[in-house]
Amino acid sequence: MVVGDGSFQYSLQSIWTAAQLNLPILFVVLRNGEYAILKAFAEVENSPGVPGLNIPGIDIVRLAQGYGCHAVRADTLDVLRSEAAAAAERKVPTVLEIPIAATVPPLL
Repeated sequence: MVVGDGSFQYSLQSIWTAAQLNLPILFVVLRNGEYAILKAFAEVENSPGVPGLNIPGIDIVRLAQGYGCHAVRADTLDVLRSEAAAAAERKVPTVLEIPIAATVPPLL
C-alpha cells in the first residue's frame, strides 16, 4: 500500500490490524510533512492558507513500531530496495517512510 503521510493519519489503525494478524504487508508512506492534496483543493476553491495542513514532526517510524510493525526511514535507494525485498519474509507488517519533496499537486 502506498499512502501519503497526511492520508496515513486517517488510516493508522490499519497497521495495528495487520500487526495483530501477522500480515507481511508492505506499507510505503511518502512523507512531505503536509496534507498536500487538501492544499490543492484549497487552491481550487480559492481559499489558500487553510490552517492545519502542515504536519511537521510526526515520527511515522516510531508510530509504526508502537503498533507492532517493523519500520524504517528509507532515505536512500539502497535502504528502500533491501527493506522492500525483506518485507515479504517478515511475520509482521513493514512500514517504510520515504521522504519526498513538499509540493502541492495541481488538480486541474
